[in-house]
Amino acid sequence: MPRPSRIRPRSYRARQRNMVSPISTIRMLMAAALLTTVSTESRSAASVPYELRGAILLRSIGYESGFASRAGTAVLAIVGAESGASAEDASAMAAVLSRLAAKTTVAKRPASVLRVTYSGRAQLQEALRAAGAEVVYVARGLAAAIPDIPSREGAVVRIVVCGDGDDTKRGCAVAVGLSGAKPELLLNVKHANAIGLRFDPQLLRLARIVE
Repeated sequence: MPRPSRIRPRSYRARQRNMVSPISTIRMLMAAALLTTVSTESRSAASVPYELRGAILLRSIGYESGFASRAGTAVLAIVGAESGASAEDASAMAAVLSRLAAKTTVAKRPASVLRVTYSGRAQLQEALRAAGAEVVYVARGLAAAIPDIPSREGAVVRIVVCGDGDDTKRGCAVAVGLSGAKPELLLNVKHANAIGLRFDPQLLRLARIVE
């Protein structure tokens, strides 16, 4: 009796070749960032361009097990000062993340973006609580706000992300920064584990681990 054929249909093989894993997508985004690291932002404070920074951060937070296991719309709060460079960074990232969230999901979850102006600890905590923010982006130049962000809201452990790599040493779990001219993803795994975040090992292998 002849063996059943193991040859897949041509359309199936084509789909398999064309499939790109999320981790591969992050690598490609970082490679694209390498080609465009000098952005419209201040050259004296160079950073990964907003569009690429936002795309990398959105992909990365989908690798946190608690975030990925929940359902419903995820609220991303963008925290910046009222004026100055921090306000510009926050406004630009809010616009970018809003556009990206309108086109895609994060770990199969829809997302909405909220811009929060930082004026103090109590005001920030109330804004995040009222919005049910699961992810908080802290604008470049506003590291002082990081300790004011509660790590938990009920059963939800918040993911604090930043656009300045140095802020991973100040309490950000995930950041996108530059090492020389090279973009890099940074994770503060010790801090993340301490508050109850659990990132997929695939992401850990891709990132630079900071303590």
